[in-house]
Amino acid sequence: MSQPPFNPFEAQLDRDAALSILRDAVVGADDGELFFERRRSEGLVFDDGRLKTASYDASEGFGLRAVRGDVSGYAHSTEITEAALRRASETARLAVGAGGGTWADAPAATNQKLYTDEDPIAGAAFPVKVDTL
Repeated sequence: MSQPPFNPFEAQLDRDAALSILRDAVVGADDGELFFERRRSEGLVFDDGRLKTASYDASEGFGLRAVRGDVSGYAHSTEITEAALRRASETARLAVGAGGGTWADAPAATNQKLYTDEDPIAGAAFPVKVDTL
């Protein structure tokens, strides 16, 4: 029975393929990390009580880092695909080279959740935000 898809931000990465790529990225490294990021921002500028400018920006992607001693290899992409993960793995490995090292499971329950899944930007309609300001 296969694992469910690894689904950071609806990217539909195959979990087993992603883990295999990550294991390859940290061969010979002392440490490594993969993180996913989604960022959204909204800005409203008022001048003399009137809305002058409104802007919205959204981006997402991942970063991959491999560390060996004092050397770090890092790669990132705004494209969350298996091909982008492979390219990032190859790039990060250039800095750490081949050698010893082992894959270690992450410590259990060390991440403390600091934020809710609520999206504050989507929480109110644009006219409500303008009226509030």
